[in-house]
Amino acid sequence: MTDQELRKLGRGDLLQMLLEQSKENQRLQEELNAAKAELADRSIKIDEAGSIAEASLQLNGIFEAAQMACQQYTDNIKELSQRQEMICSQREKESKEQAARLVADAEKRAAELERITKQQCDVMLAAAKTQSQQYWDEVSGKLNAFVEEHAELRQLLSAMLPQSRKN
Repeated sequence: MTDQELRKLGRGDLLQMLLEQSKENQRLQEELNAAKAELADRSIKIDEAGSIAEASLQLNGIFEAAQMACQQYTDNIKELSQRQEMICSQREKESKEQAARLVADAEKRAAELERITKQQCDVMLAAAKTQSQQYWDEVSGKLNAFVEEHAELRQLLSAMLPQSRKN
């Protein structure tokens, strides 16, 4: 397992791995102690046997046990590594799915806010047009009333209009 993968693991996972490694270490230590005791016993047997051939036959069992312990340890490490890789890939997949959901939700909210804002703008624009028209009608009405009340002004304006059209 790489350093990067180990850093991605949570505290609980790391503690679980540490506990498993501690148990494995303790078991191997017990096997080592047993092998040492057996080796000491075999050393005594070698002294008693008196022959190198007989001693080597008796020691083969120790080497086989050590080889088996080593093989079991490496197998356990490989299995643990594979489990951790599966967990990491599953978490990565879940994170990507969650990110995709969050992006989709954000886009949906943004579209809804844009729609609401557009509606509000349309309402405000319509109100502004209506208010503008009302104001224009009011001003226009006042100007027409003023002109009607002052007929002389109308005659003066009529006389000015043909001159301004010539220019």
